[in-house]
This record gives sequence, C-alpha cells and structure tokens, in this order.
Amino acid sequence: MKTFLSVCFILSSAIPAFADHGYDEAYRGYVGAAYRHLATAYHCRALIGRSRFEDARVAAENSLRLSGLPTDIALRSVEKMLEKIRRDEKTEPPLAFAQCATKAATTQAELQTWERKLQSQRKFKKRIASDLQPESPWGRP
Repeated sequence: MKTFLSVCFILSSAIPAFADHGYDEAYRGYVGAAYRHLATAYHCRALIGRSRFEDARVAAENSLRLSGLPTDIALRSVEKMLEKIRRDEKTEPPLAFAQCATKAATTQAELQTWERKLQSQRKFKKRIASDLQPESPWGRP
C-alpha cells in the first residue's frame, strides 16, 4: 500500500499547478480505480482470460500517462504496481469464477465512472480557461 500511495503522490505532483481540486480528485480516483481493476484482473487472469488482464494493464498505463508522464515511466510504474499486487497475492485467498466475474465487472465499471468524471473536469477546466483569456486592448481578439 505504501508503494501505491507513494506512486499516487508522485503522480499527483506531476499534475499541472493550475489543476483545481475537482480535477485532482477525479484524477486520483481514476488512478486508484485503474489500480484496483488491474489487481482484480491479475488475480483472476486464469479465469477471465489473459486479454482482460492486458486490457486492465493498458488502462492503468493510460491513467498514468494522462498526468503527462512519459510512456516509459508510466510502464515502469505499472510494473511496480504489479510487483505490489504479486506480493499481496500471497496473503489473499483465490477467488471463484463467479467472484472474479463480478469483481472484474465492478472494478471496470468503477474505472469507467472515474474516467467520465475526469473527462467532465477536463471540459470544465478548458471552458473556464477559455473564459479567462485576456482581452486585446484594442477590443479585438
């Protein structure tokens, strides 16, 4: 958990300084949901299929790249997430197929919800930024 929190902290500092609280919260929620979905897909990969695990991995990478991280750093960060997931796997009991299917669907829906919230915040931020454009002293743009 410490590794995940430190990754989130580092990533949150990569968000531009003008990011507002709503955007920051949406981004953190999105990264957290991507981590939970990745963990579920990893634990259930034998039951739900390797392609669903790969999709979850790509979603986690994309969630990190949205902060502006270079692709290579995002890939390494996902590898660190997977290392933590593998360590934690030893303490968690395996899930049955029905549990895996339900949990995978739930975490994917959560990921999509946070993604929509993040997109909504981005649109709001762009709209505010365009409203704050300085006017020309001659009255023309």
